[in-house]
Amino acid sequence: MIDIAVHVAGFIFLCFAVFRITVARTGRIQRCMWVFALCLGFSLLLNAPNTRPAPSLSALLVVLTHGLKLAALTCLALMAAMLDRPPADRAARARHLGVGLVAQLASALLYAASHVIVTDDAVLVRPGRSWAYALYGAIFAAYGCLCVVPLIRVLARHARRAAPGPIRTGLRLMTLACCAGVLWTSWALADALEVLRIGRVGLGEDLMSTLLGVTVALLGVGGASATFWPGVLAVPARWFRARRTFHALEPLWTALYAELPGIALEGPPARRHGGLPWRATFELYRRVVEIRDAYLALRPYAEPETAERITSSAHRQDAADARRAAALEAAAIAAALENRRLGRRPGAPATETAHPKPHAPPTLADEADWLRQVADAFAHLPETDRLDHRVEPADEH
Repeated sequence: MIDIAVHVAGFIFLCFAVFRITVARTGRIQRCMWVFALCLGFSLLLNAPNTRPAPSLSALLVVLTHGLKLAALTCLALMAAMLDRPPADRAARARHLGVGLVAQLASALLYAASHVIVTDDAVLVRPGRSWAYALYGAIFAAYGCLCVVPLIRVLARHARRAAPGPIRTGLRLMTLACCAGVLWTSWALADALEVLRIGRVGLGEDLMSTLLGVTVALLGVGGASATFWPGVLAVPARWFRARRTFHALEPLWTALYAELPGIALEGPPARRHGGLPWRATFELYRRVVEIRDAYLALRPYAEPETAERITSSAHRQDAADARRAAALEAAAIAAALENRRLGRRPGAPATETAHPKPHAPPTLADEADWLRQVADAFAHLPETDRLDHRVEPADEH
């Protein structure tokens, strides 16, 4: 399970890096962002158990993954400096790079002084050298906090000033990711204490480190790409709404299809409940067309007096009158269906628009929304109203 989580976190960072390079590869902050994601993603994947090289190369791999993580932290320090107000100048950025280089060199020297032996699943430290490896881990934890804490402060300040919306949401998520990052880098102190206690430490990420890494990946990538969410989520959200409306029309469409099976444009109803998600909008609009075809077929059987009441009710704009108009239209449909079953034609000429039509929605989406309200009212009609071919006069207000 840990192996899977490590790979998931690594691939999230690498995919985000490719995404940032594709959409916004220019600018210092953007470069720091995707270099950070590349370094951290590769370090996680290289440190995963099933991607480690032979034991003879494992010692080099430990140094490489550690160096990649330090480079990622340096990118965060540069981002914090450039997002600050006023932004850091070239000399300040050079100082951050210098501190990062010192951390890399100090870590390499302490690792060499530890005289470690790397096995398949652990790093063994020679007796009397535990202090060097403990400092090796302590430098990583201290440098991590030094890089991440300023970024937390900068992101939190920007989030407070941002207007409500995806940008503020993204800044808050990145702030949370940085807070989890502080815990993640500080977890290196646990390895340092373990080395001091027993002279060895497990190779790779342990359970807590893995969980923190996945948390950082999800929050950080989610926050950094928050401005793209509306566009990305709009399509599946539209599919979901279309599928939900499609099923909401079921009571009305089923009743119409039972009496007028010819309205089905494609296949019997048993084949119409599934479908691929990206066809939901097409299927919904096809169902709307079928319902309107049924309305046309029911025109000779509609009660002439219902059309006038429905139309006058639809002129009012408040929600209560909209529900009343939908209920009247549903009742009129039930009456027309019953008249057709009984072979009764109330006498409305086929050329007149005697079928219920409270308004003409400007778009197919509006039409589907209106028919959803009618279908809901139709589903809640009392059984006697569905069987009675007459619609009782509505109370006038």
